[in-house]
Amino acid sequence: MYIIMKSKMYICNTLFRFLFLLSFHFTGVSYAGSFEFKAGFNAQECDAILRLNLAFQDTTLDSKLENLADGYTIYHRTPSLGLDNRADIWIRQDSTVVIMLQGTTADKGSILADFYCAMVPAKGVVKTAKDRSFEYVLASDERSAVHAGFLIGFAYLGEYLEPKIKTLYSTGYRKFIIGGHSQGGALCYYVSAWLMQMKKQSVYPDIFVKTYASAAPKMGNMYFAYDYDNANLSQWSFSIVNTADPVPEMPFTTQQIDIDMNEPNPILNLMKRFDELPFLKRIMFKSAFNKMKKHAKKSSDAYQKYLGNYVGDFIHNILPELQLPEAVGSTYFVRPGVPIILATNEKYWNHYKDGQKYFHHGIEPYRFLLREYFFI
Repeated sequence: MYIIMKSKMYICNTLFRFLFLLSFHFTGVSYAGSFEFKAGFNAQECDAILRLNLAFQDTTLDSKLENLADGYTIYHRTPSLGLDNRADIWIRQDSTVVIMLQGTTADKGSILADFYCAMVPAKGVVKTAKDRSFEYVLASDERSAVHAGFLIGFAYLGEYLEPKIKTLYSTGYRKFIIGGHSQGGALCYYVSAWLMQMKKQSVYPDIFVKTYASAAPKMGNMYFAYDYDNANLSQWSFSIVNTADPVPEMPFTTQQIDIDMNEPNPILNLMKRFDELPFLKRIMFKSAFNKMKKHAKKSSDAYQKYLGNYVGDFIHNILPELQLPEAVGSTYFVRPGVPIILATNEKYWNHYKDGQKYFHHGIEPYRFLLREYFFI
């Protein structure tokens, strides 16, 4: 009797394991070698995008990158443009075009781009050379604004990539994935927003765009984030964050009461309500409110002076013919995209216990945590 019961339990457990694995096979949660372009976060796809970032370490492409990511073939690499910006175009075996954006390099201009924290309109014209200009539209909301340093990289890359994308589209490619890490992650939002706007304008009416931005800093104002996330409907763009990584917390940001909030709003209306209070309370609350408003503006003004005007002067020494749209008076930076939060755990800290400087920002820590939370 005991043997029979034990045999039945063994059969049940075996059947359960089989059905469990079979469910993953058919749902496509993690199926090696499968390629299916569709809405929603896909951990296997995200891991491949993280690996493709490593191609930028091979500056010559001499290795042909054969073992970097199965099913992905390099199609084109741009030269270094703008502030040492570069992009790779890959073709996946399911005819998906993958555009990868390079992150910050050791080049002085690339580093300055990170710190050029002026905010400029998300629609305008960038003069890239004496006889060339690049017109861009990244959002429908006229209040949308973006990080000036990253916009420079996008403008030079967009100008170069536009005919390449047009050729791919004309030959039948309709599915596009945009990927990048760090500064490259920030540039993801510009490229995908640009393509989405061209879809809206019927330039590419039947294009589909999916975005994996890992370790991306904040790169636009709230109105840009609203516009971008609305266009993607929480299905097509993902912001992957390692909770130990400091870069997604950057750049510093200051929210001003009067220019960075929708109107009418209850905060601004408080000043009128203060008049209904007794004299001493009225004086106290008005004074406190005015100080907060004044200090926020003072912080933003200093921000725009040092990380806007001053850094901008250094960048114009590198790119003397560059002309950006006039800056807006805001330093309220946010990051769009559906958050995919990779929280650190004991296993992670045991693995990275050496305390190597800046290691939390690398590709491998992100891949390590991705495997902690998803089946790959």
